[in-house]
This record gives sequence, structure tokens and C-alpha cells, in this order.
Amino acid sequence: MSYSKKIYSIYIVGLHIFCIVILMQSDFFGTILGKNSTHQQPEISPYYNRITKYHKRMDGSIPAGATLFIGDSVTQGLATSAIADVSVNFGIGSDTTLGVIKRLPFYKSIDRAKAVVIAIGVNDLKYRDNNSIVQNYQKILNYLPVDMPVVVSAILPVDERVESMPLTNERIIKLNAAIKALARNYKNVVFVDARDLLQGDAGSLKKAFHTGDGVHLSAAGYQVWISLLRNALSNT
Repeated sequence: MSYSKKIYSIYIVGLHIFCIVILMQSDFFGTILGKNSTHQQPEISPYYNRITKYHKRMDGSIPAGATLFIGDSVTQGLATSAIADVSVNFGIGSDTTLGVIKRLPFYKSIDRAKAVVIAIGVNDLKYRDNNSIVQNYQKILNYLPVDMPVVVSAILPVDERVESMPLTNERIIKLNAAIKALARNYKNVVFVDARDLLQGDAGSLKKAFHTGDGVHLSAAGYQVWISLLRNALSNT
């Protein structure tokens, strides 16, 4: 082999080694293999940014006296008109308390709303500890007008019997207790917990009340939650 060919071969081998090192450091192989999936979708996702653009467009046309529902995918699937005649659904799938904090300033309609319903937190469980979630809840409640009724929904129970369910009701119960304690500091805030109505004997979300994934409500589950939220709003 000529000297020039040896140099070329060494260059090619060195280039491949360099590329492999770069890919390993970037966790390329872990992503391909499905590992570290929590890094595949950022907390503030492109979907979040896309939906908030629509929210901004519609916000200016929301009439005074509307009830605003702000939350994640469980809220996004909620028929809010079954709870309040004039209502707006500001639910965004996969959203967290951080996402709500970032988008609250978009909603100028809050200043003319009749009430606000907050239902957020289950997606936070993979991003932060309970104390940090409660701190974010405090920021949310501090942002809302003190003279406007606010209903905070407890994080709903999950069905731990579903295979690969990463969430535990034990942690959710502790988190809800902390959010409830926080809510007591606000005269305009009502905390509602649907757990007793949605859980079965084993403490998990009843199979009839979710779509099969152990988290998202079925039509029957929504009916239970709707009734509780409607009663809470009527008493504010």
C-alpha cells in the first residue's frame, strides 16, 4: 500500500471514530433505541407553541362573563359547555404548570372572565418534584385576580393496573393534599377532588372511567368530573 493510501485509510478510520464519539455524546443511539424518552419531547413543545397561537387569536373575541378552563389533555377533551353556558376551553395536551405560567399572560380575557377553572399537574410528575409543582401552582394562583372565583381541580387518579403505568396514586394523593393546603390561603379559590367518585376499591381509576391508558377519561368518567365542576362553580 502506498504512503498516500495509508494516510487516506488512517483519515477515514479517524473520521469514523470521531463521528461515533459525537453520536454517543449526543445520545443518538439511546434515542434510536427508545431510551431516555423523556428527552424526545421538550416540556414546551412545538405542539404547545402551535396551540397557543390559536389561543391568542381567539382570546380577543371571548365575551365578558365567560368561564375559562385551563389545563392539559384531560381538560382539552372536556365539553366545557356542559359545565358553563359561556365557556372557553384552553386545554393543551401534555401541558404542565410551567406551560400554564408561560401562557397566562396571553389570556387578556381573564380580566373579564366570570371564573377560571385550573386542572393541571399530572404531566409535571415526570419533570419536577411535588414541592416544585406546588410552587408553580402558587405562581398561577397569584397571577389570577383576587376578586374572581377560581376552581382548582385535584389531579385525577390513575389506573395503576395498566401495564407500564409510570405514575402512582400515592404520589398524586400527597401532591393534591399540598395543593389543597395552598388553596386555603386564597379566599377566591375552591379546591375540588373527584378522587372518591372516580376510584375503585383498589384505589385506582376505575376501568369504566378511562379510555384504556389509565389516565384519560372516558365519557362516563367525564360525566362524573363535569358534575363535580358544575356544582363547584355554582357555589362560587
